[in-house]
Amino acid sequence: MEKTMIKEIEEYDIIVIGHLKWNPYFGESQDAPPRGDPSTCTSVLVRGKEQDGRKFALLIDPTLRLDKEAYYFDLNRRCGLQPEDITHCFCTHEHFDHQAGLAYFPQAEWIAGEQTAEELKHSPYIDGSRVRGVKGSFLPGVEAVPLPGHTDSLHGVAFWYQGRHILAAGDAVMTKNHFRENTAMFEKDTAMAAETIRRIKRTYDVVIPGHDNLILNTCVAASENGCFGDKG
Repeated sequence: MEKTMIKEIEEYDIIVIGHLKWNPYFGESQDAPPRGDPSTCTSVLVRGKEQDGRKFALLIDPTLRLDKEAYYFDLNRRCGLQPEDITHCFCTHEHFDHQAGLAYFPQAEWIAGEQTAEELKHSPYIDGSRVRGVKGSFLPGVEAVPLPGHTDSLHGVAFWYQGRHILAAGDAVMTKNHFRENTAMFEKDTAMAAETIRRIKRTYDVVIPGHDNLILNTCVAASENGCFGDKG
């Protein structure tokens, strides 16, 4: 049987490392969030070429900064791009901190999983009618992956880069602590959120959480029990 060629993207960058306004793993309480409101989410840039050779620059979960100029500065200092260079923006789910930054990029095409796109039509923060729903592969080498639990409709974005399978997970994985413990926060379905994380551990070499820096996943090359401090 002929081996299927894996389409790889050309480059990816973390533009903003997100944070949680309060984190129970730091001994913090929701009643007194020490880092203000809202949380910021981790933003990921993926670059490649469309079938006709045109370059694309996809931003996953552009997050709020003090103002749009602060985000543009983050974008430029990480990869030398200007806001008009962004061709697509992907929103992993409908929560405020993951959708509001779309408004920084009015020239880009806005994309989300099909159910999230429907929910964003009613958003008070952006023009949700602009969001196109997608399923599966939506750019060469880039795939929307359902990751239910935190919300019913959450979709991460998966891609291959230099032989590694990488997932921008949104809040299916909030931080490295949540990844270790197989849990999220504000889950719609706690059991489903845990099962989704276990599936991620079995599948991806690198995981980019919704509110943390990237995780090198040792579980994909080992038995799940006990790896990365997994509690089951």
